[in-house]
Amino acid sequence: MPIECLEKNIYSLTSDVWSYGVAVWEIFSLGEIPYAGLEWNSDFIGKLKQGLRLASPKYSSDDM
Repeated sequence: MPIECLEKNIYSLTSDVWSYGVAVWEIFSLGEIPYAGLEWNSDFIGKLKQGLRLASPKYSSDDM
């Protein structure tokens, strides 16, 4: 979920785009768990704010 959803329970077109991007990431990683090994807590939100993003999926092209 996007930062604004985790922090303030705010949903918007921007949060929908973020969620879509994560769904596409899951497809191209053949169902891997996004942010595997991290707990969804205030530390996780802090890491997202600091720029933590998912790495390119294994089965995606460089153009993606």
